[in-house]
Amino acid sequence: MWFEGAEKKFEIVSKGAQLRKRGLPFWQKTVELAGAKILSSIENEQTLAFLLSESSLFVWDDRMTMITCGRTSLVNAAAFLIDQLGPENVDLVTFERKNEFYPHQQSTDFLKDVQTLQQRYKGKAFRFGPPDEHHLFLFHGEKEFLPEDADCTLEILMYNLEGPARELFMGSQTLERIREIIRMETIFPEFRIDDYLFQPCGYSANAIKDEFYFTIHVTPEEHGSYVSFETNVRLGDRVGDLIRSVLEVFQPRSFDVVYFHPEKELKAIDVPPFIQRNYVRQSLSCGYEVGFSSYYLKSADAVLAVPLEANP
Repeated sequence: MWFEGAEKKFEIVSKGAQLRKRGLPFWQKTVELAGAKILSSIENEQTLAFLLSESSLFVWDDRMTMITCGRTSLVNAAAFLIDQLGPENVDLVTFERKNEFYPHQQSTDFLKDVQTLQQRYKGKAFRFGPPDEHHLFLFHGEKEFLPEDADCTLEILMYNLEGPARELFMGSQTLERIREIIRMETIFPEFRIDDYLFQPCGYSANAIKDEFYFTIHVTPEEHGSYVSFETNVRLGDRVGDLIRSVLEVFQPRSFDVVYFHPEKELKAIDVPPFIQRNYVRQSLSCGYEVGFSSYYLKSADAVLAVPLEANP
């Protein structure tokens, strides 16, 4: 059975909410409403990180970020949180959906999710990228919000792994071997890591240090493997270096980059030998600039058609 790797993401900021004090039962209910469950957690003095059966949940005192994949209904968790906090106490809402391999298998689509959110929190919706290629759907609240100067989030969404990385995640491996191959500690030293190896395949990891995180989710489908990498680490002019380091590990045939930043002059990033197919940039009324780029490797090699089976 196919597992949809493309993710949905929800972020909420509520200053003074003391979200980390809500307790485990509250977050268990939130996750269950999305159709997932909590597998494990780690925390420090600033960040609480839950590893989920379908991706991740990060909680700080004044904000939270939840990412889910598969056939989850993340909008149900988002609606619950807005209702629990009270829309008047919510300072920022963003909701993302990446284009999916099999959207007809999802319980909702992006526009239905927007309708659910609009009933609670007025906002605007966008599509980044052309509808017949890789693209991103984004909803954000209209309420005025002023992010900190270095408040940024980078997402690297990778497709069709090649080489040792694909073989690693498709085969029978151990967590120790996977950590050795992806060597994230060389990119982000001193982060505390919580990871999980799914059966028969798949891998997820959360890592935290102070208020910063990175997270990795691998869906090694035979036809259409997918990996997401995300971090809120303040990278400055090292964004391109990080992208190249992550690509070296996972070796995708194509990938997308989503970058949230308060800076108003975001530039597209060259990542040779990949060819940039498109670049979309949008200023949001909630204070962020969002850049979305798609990249691919040019190839003249023929590939075999993918066999399909009709459901009875």
